[in-house]
Amino acid sequence: MLVYAGNMLRSRLFWQWFIALSLLTVLSVGLLGTIVMRQTEINELRLVEEHLRGKAILVQEIVRERSLGQVRDLLDRFNQVHPELATRITLIDAAGRVLVETSDDPARLENHGQRPEVVQARQQGLGRATRFSNTLGQEMMYVAVRTDDPSGAIAFVRVALPLTNIQQELLEMRRLIWSAVGLIAVLALGLAFFLARRLTHPLQILTEGAELIAAGNYGHRVYLDGRDEIGTLARTFNHMSARLAGQFQQLEEDRQQLRTVLSSMVEGVIAIDCEQRILFANDRAGEFLDFHTGTAVGRPLWETVRQHSVQEMVSSCLADASCQCRELNWQGPQGRTLAVHVACLPGTPPPGAVLVVHDNTELRRLERLRQEFVANVSHELKTPLAVITACVETLLGGAVDDACHRGSFLHRIAEQAERLHRLILDLLQLARIESDTEVFSLEEVDLERVVRACLERHRTRSQGKKQELQAVPPAEGAPVWAWADEEAVQQILDNLVDNAVKYTPEQGRIQVRWSRQGNDTVVEVVDTGIGIPAHELPRVFERFYRVDKARSRELGGTGLGLSIVKHLVQAMRGSVQAASNVGQGSHFTIRLPAAQALP
Repeated sequence: MLVYAGNMLRSRLFWQWFIALSLLTVLSVGLLGTIVMRQTEINELRLVEEHLRGKAILVQEIVRERSLGQVRDLLDRFNQVHPELATRITLIDAAGRVLVETSDDPARLENHGQRPEVVQARQQGLGRATRFSNTLGQEMMYVAVRTDDPSGAIAFVRVALPLTNIQQELLEMRRLIWSAVGLIAVLALGLAFFLARRLTHPLQILTEGAELIAAGNYGHRVYLDGRDEIGTLARTFNHMSARLAGQFQQLEEDRQQLRTVLSSMVEGVIAIDCEQRILFANDRAGEFLDFHTGTAVGRPLWETVRQHSVQEMVSSCLADASCQCRELNWQGPQGRTLAVHVACLPGTPPPGAVLVVHDNTELRRLERLRQEFVANVSHELKTPLAVITACVETLLGGAVDDACHRGSFLHRIAEQAERLHRLILDLLQLARIESDTEVFSLEEVDLERVVRACLERHRTRSQGKKQELQAVPPAEGAPVWAWADEEAVQQILDNLVDNAVKYTPEQGRIQVRWSRQGNDTVVEVVDTGIGIPAHELPRVFERFYRVDKARSRELGGTGLGLSIVKHLVQAMRGSVQAASNVGQGSHFTIRLPAAQALP
């Protein structure tokens, strides 16, 4: 209640209504009191005037055809008989001299011919005046009557009455009237307060409700009863508030959906206004362009994205309302190839623009890989074909009849044809694995049996280089079973052991270990070969990638062995890692699911 009273007293509308009603009421009551008081005074003075006029006419009749002495005696007796009237009677001749005066000696009085009441009576037969009497020392009302008696000495009869009692009565009446006016004014002020409160209270409630809605409290309702326009306005306000709440809720849901969609997009999205201030940016845009999206909103684009090419595209788009599209090489912590598309928002002039950023880094990398693959395949095919062509041309040129040398040429042809055959088989297998058309028969595979069989297949070659080829079983001696395709595991081990034999010098050592680690089985191929430089390790599993190209071709490698290993392992839900030190050897680790770990 106190809060409401305080709000009401702070309401400008309340004070406007209250002051307006109060002024209207006070002015009306004051004007009414003034009119009543004035009219009362006029009526009182009129009554006194009528009384004096009657008395003057009575005196006129009394003094008619009488001498001045008789008249003086009659007037003295009249005043003695009616002392309560206390009337001053003056008889004046035509020249204005005072003949008889009941209140003073006529000889002492000055000529009254120019007194206002006498002048008016001479002209109109009756004269009236109110003024202060120096003779009696008080306010007096004078009424003079012309006698119209040509034979008499008395030309005017003037009667006067003091206004002291009348003024006292008027003062009392004035006090009474103004007291009533004050009481009415107080009651009227209370009524004005009540009316102002009754008029402004609903408006104040509606105003507070509108302020709450403006502050975000959508759906706020006001409770006002009534069948008048205020009640209708309150019901309309509540309906509007409910509609606003529903619409803003729908807008918020749409906004959240849009934000979710934009945030989950693979592309980076940035919305800016006409002054290039950022309105929205999803996380992917911050990742691509190296800025923090939480602090980017509201900041200029040039301050957030420090790339001159992007600024040029945005400025050109906003200047001529044309779409801009360009691929940029982003020089950041991570080198990227970004395709930036800038389009203006609808409107003339454009109110802003939207930037969509695509990451083409992987696409360009794959394109480079494709180009390198085509170049490598072409080179790998060209080399044996060149050797075969040269040998055939030599044989056709006459070497076929040379029994001593034709055997070596035919051996070279057969060797290069076998190399082409292996290359084609590896390419076909790699293509099948990548296209998921390679069929794997997953089963329990005894790693010890597969490892020892692989080592036996390569033992003759290793013994030719006086290498030590070892199978190192797990320390606990328990059998290790992998859930894999046995033929694929054999191919993986053959490729790794074959590489180890090729790149390990004489008197070297090659070990193959296997063990169980949690839900995985681990196969390790360790050699003491020439090793791989650290900067080359990330690329050893790429197709046709060779650390020493000349030596690899000399040893007959296709450059696809490790790539096939990686794809086979990944196809069986495993992983492969390589570690190496130059001059100390290499260490390849294969992880495959354990058979007991799967249902």
